[in-house]
Amino acid sequence: AGAPDTGLGARRPHRADAPVGPGEAARIREQHAAAEDWQRLLTRIRGFDGFTHFLLPPSAEQMLREAKEGPVVLLNVDPLRSDALVVSAEGIELVPLGVTEGQLAHTARRFLAAVSVGADEPRARRKEASATVFDILEWLWDAIAEPVLETAGLTCPIPEGTPRGAVPRLWWSASGPLAHLPLHAAGHHRAADGRSVLDRVASSYTPSIRALRHARQAPAARGGGGPFLAVRRPTGTGGRDGASVAEVEAMARTVAGLRTVEGEDATVGRVLAELSSAATVHFACHGLSDAEDPSRSHLELADGRLGVLDVARRHLPHAQLAVLLACHTARTDRLPDEAIHLTSAFLTAGYPQVVGALWEATDLVSVRMADHLYRALRTYGGGLDVTDTARAVHGIVRELRARHPASPQVWAPYVHTGR
Repeated sequence: AGAPDTGLGARRPHRADAPVGPGEAARIREQHAAAEDWQRLLTRIRGFDGFTHFLLPPSAEQMLREAKEGPVVLLNVDPLRSDALVVSAEGIELVPLGVTEGQLAHTARRFLAAVSVGADEPRARRKEASATVFDILEWLWDAIAEPVLETAGLTCPIPEGTPRGAVPRLWWSASGPLAHLPLHAAGHHRAADGRSVLDRVASSYTPSIRALRHARQAPAARGGGGPFLAVRRPTGTGGRDGASVAEVEAMARTVAGLRTVEGEDATVGRVLAELSSAATVHFACHGLSDAEDPSRSHLELADGRLGVLDVARRHLPHAQLAVLLACHTARTDRLPDEAIHLTSAFLTAGYPQVVGALWEATDLVSVRMADHLYRALRTYGGGLDVTDTARAVHGIVRELRARHPASPQVWAPYVHTGR
């Protein structure tokens, strides 16, 4: 009859020497056969030129190669302990972190609740939320960011007057509840004494070293970052335009030959057709990051959903930069093992660089971000030089911090993902 129920929803483990029934034996044989088929398929694929390391973890040599442009920080979270692997040009160093998965999950829930407090709520509630965000950013610095930056050799604030191209860079690859927290914004901002990630380095995110390597293999931008495409749907409540119109206008003022697909014309089929020839695309529409099933992350268009799988299945030979500032993401009360945002989803879909927001951003600030971003990347003749997008985002976020010093939830959501 099997092991008795313990009343806790669990059964005693099956003994290795216990008899196995016919049905279970058949299932085990099927599993072994499937595993053998899988290994044979992998072996065959790895026999092709260029696929030697297919689905294998990167070697130490490959990891070091990807750190030539700046350190890559791999953060592993576990119920018992957490660690960071700091990969730099000098080598790979392990940094034990004094945090656990449970502690991070609790902190992430507090943080997401705080940044969800809207501008229409009482002043006392908004002030309390800002204090919570500041507290957590300081804790992130003390527990994680500072030990990592010290190990990476990033021990001093960026000197005033440093040219944008000389600002050091760093890539974060976080897992578990930590992926819900803005490592790029960690720091003691209320003290304004240089103890913050923003004051030390320009941050980018990547789901993995493999994803970063793939993004860097994309062809370099040609033709001034164009052709340019904007996809616009209302992002305000009750069907109002929200920030979408002003964001697209900011892009139109900067680039030449912008194609705009908007309103009821912004159908899934039309947008997919336009994407095949666009290098830089600005999505001003609602979006959903599905952390339960990242492949279901999507943008909401006139006739349905544009999923990241729909984008990934297209041939996008010109894809260089996707900007998703007004794309609001949905959350659930349960924190999944990994936070997959639309930014990382579009990186996976084929865009080597993505700019977005980790949580719902203020309309006016998103418009300012869009305007400053395109002006920072502008070149002569109505083009964009997107090669230094990460440093441009970093500089704009620092400007927004100076403009809204008491409201970190306003300036901290904006991130760069990719190469």
